[in-house]
Amino acid sequence: MHRSASAVDRVRRPLNVIFVGSGLTALGAAVVRAPEQFGNAVAILLLVITAALAWRFRTDDRFTRAASLVLALCGIGAVTFGDNLGLPLLFTALIVLVVDWGLWIGCVVAVLMTAVLVALLYEGFKGDWSLVLLQSVANATLFAFILVFGAVLRAFDQQHRELVAVNAQLTEAMDASRDLVLAQERARAAAELHDGLGHQLTLISMSLEFAGRVRDRDPEAAWKEVANASAMTRQALADMRLWVRALHPARLEELTDPQAFEAVAEVFRGTGLEVSVEVASGIGRLDRPRTLFAYRLIQEALTNVLRHTAADTVLCALDRDADRLRVVVSDNGTVAQEPEPGFGLRGLTERARELGGSVLLRHPGRLGGLDVVAEVPIAAASAEAA
Repeated sequence: MHRSASAVDRVRRPLNVIFVGSGLTALGAAVVRAPEQFGNAVAILLLVITAALAWRFRTDDRFTRAASLVLALCGIGAVTFGDNLGLPLLFTALIVLVVDWGLWIGCVVAVLMTAVLVALLYEGFKGDWSLVLLQSVANATLFAFILVFGAVLRAFDQQHRELVAVNAQLTEAMDASRDLVLAQERARAAAELHDGLGHQLTLISMSLEFAGRVRDRDPEAAWKEVANASAMTRQALADMRLWVRALHPARLEELTDPQAFEAVAEVFRGTGLEVSVEVASGIGRLDRPRTLFAYRLIQEALTNVLRHTAADTVLCALDRDADRLRVVVSDNGTVAQEPEPGFGLRGLTERARELGGSVLLRHPGRLGGLDVVAEVPIAAASAEAA
């Protein structure tokens, strides 16, 4: 499985440069030893080729952990056959080993290699312990630095993997939430169509059947039923146009701009409503959840005005009150009884609570009819816009 870009991936280029430099240094050791120690030179050459193949496998994300072990063995071999000239290759392999396997195995390899280097230095300096100790301290310091550097890279790598996992979970949760909302909207649309349009079509069918039965003995009654069916057909077509307008989607790129509300208002103006939109200048750009909430609220309120009132004028006002977004949809229609929120407004009320806000109905309202008033916090959104 191809893994996501990690901290090592983001510094792959400098690590490649380091590896190339360490490989060239090891090849230099082979060239130096070729005249007197041909066998060692051949061994170093083979180790460099093997390390290059392992590095290629690792950078291609194939057998990553196995490749890092092979690199470590090649580094150990380079030090064994090339002395200090093999150290750069070992250090590079040690960094990758810590990232892929953890600090503990890097420490084990570092301790073992320190012991091997002490033995090699003792032989090279012919038993001069002062020089051996001095060089060993320098090597141990380099090992410690390499281990710390590898541990930092490993921490970044793990953090990045966790962030990728959390992002995947959030994306999955958002997809599930969107699917749930779509399912609820479909269920609501199905119920509305069944109770409204379905009932009208049933009445039309019954009227036409009745007209067909009585047309011979009572033509006048038959034509009356045909006229009723025609009127109900026109009403059904008007309701269908209303549903099409109500479900008219906003473009995704508009949903962070308050001017997106003008688009939904323009859709409903085609029904004969006079719809005005007032957006206060101090609002600025909003984050997507709040803009989408306000868009759906205005859409639902306008739909309810067309279906349940005799209003001809609607005002949609958006303003900022301290750190809260305030959305008010007012109409001049008449309400026969105390208004009760329907399925759509109840869903929007729950969404407002999730955002830390509220939705309420006020009657009489600003224009004498009903006001739908919503408030949600916008502190976070304003901070982003600033």
